[in-house]
Amino acid sequence: MLVERTKDSLSWDTLDLSWSSLERDWHGRQVVPAEFALSLDPSKLWFAARREQPPRVLPGAVPHEFTPELWRCDVAELFIRDVSSGRYLELNLAPNGAWWCAEFDAVRRRSSADDIPVQGVKTYAKVLASGGWQVAASIPLVYLESAIRFGAHSALNVAFIVDSPEQSFMSQAKLPGSQPDFHQPHYFEQIELIGKT
Repeated sequence: MLVERTKDSLSWDTLDLSWSSLERDWHGRQVVPAEFALSLDPSKLWFAARREQPPRVLPGAVPHEFTPELWRCDVAELFIRDVSSGRYLELNLAPNGAWWCAEFDAVRRRSSADDIPVQGVKTYAKVLASGGWQVAASIPLVYLESAIRFGAHSALNVAFIVDSPEQSFMSQAKLPGSQPDFHQPHYFEQIELIGKT
């Protein structure tokens, strides 16, 4: 999975990203595309997502606040796997910038039963002219490197849950199964770091 690397620090106001698009749901049906981008600056990993469709946000989800169970409504999800240990991180990002994350020691086995916000995560959100949404999260590299040994050997996936309450499920990595299941870390894609020109 492509991750742009830049020598300069990035900021929400000046983000200039190369977007990837997901156009089909888990069952292969065409849906309104969802887009994502990943970028790495000297101190943060940036995860951005957008969609030209009005979202449904989890009731009670406060913009830019740590909020469990965002998957019950529209959400973009980033997964990062440490291929040597099998540990992985899941980060959820709602269209209003509400977020949640957890570390897993194995498939669906959380490292901690408690919801513990990662210090230094910042999120951003805006409404698009179409009524759609665009969000981003910046995640400190010092955390990612210590928690899941993030680096050139990491494996990633980006997924979306959209069109709530009916819910369509979309995944960048090709995941098997007749029913949606994003927790398949062995199928996540190898990171491919590219320099931005």
